[in-house]
Amino acid sequence: MTAPRDPPRSGHERPAAPRRSSNRGPKASPLGPAEFALLGLLAQSRNERGDLESVHGYDLTRHFNEGALAEIIRLEPGMLYHYLKKLGRAGFISTTVEHQHSRPDRQMHALTQVGDIALRGWLAAPVHATREIRLTFLLKLYLARRIDPDLAATLIDDQHQVTATLVESLSSQLAKTASANDDDRFRRNVLELRLSQTQAALNWLASLRR
Repeated sequence: MTAPRDPPRSGHERPAAPRRSSNRGPKASPLGPAEFALLGLLAQSRNERGDLESVHGYDLTRHFNEGALAEIIRLEPGMLYHYLKKLGRAGFISTTVEHQHSRPDRQMHALTQVGDIALRGWLAAPVHATREIRLTFLLKLYLARRIDPDLAATLIDDQHQVTATLVESLSSQLAKTASANDDDRFRRNVLELRLSQTQAALNWLASLRR
């Protein structure tokens, strides 16, 4: 489905979000970065009055093949349509058929209120592992800047705070790790790598706040 790069381009990771139940409405169901990316693209589709508009799947596909979003995540057409069906079943999007003269009918997709609430909740939450910054946080930041710049600024501040806490934790672990044997020395090597990566992420986040 994906073609990893640096930053990675994978839509396989899946944190939780709602699914439709027969008598209780949406319930928790895994949604990952790719599904939230689709919700985010639909959230940006508005007319001059600011009302949400429907979008064809082909128009969504283009965003994953070119431009800034394609530098974060790639999504093949087959998986894109699979996710659209999944989002529709969960009530996050609505799908209608647009009839065309002399051309095949086409399906148009629009964000629902349930989908908008789920998207904004996901966008507002910082990630809690350094490895997630390279995909999930970048995707959140990309979408938040286009949907709600104030939300993007708050996300950066919150992520900076979480990452600073991670740096403190890793520094403390490293200070307490001895070098008495090979296992201890290797553990120190691992902590040093994690600390350097997390400190680099913290420095980058600080640059976004300027």
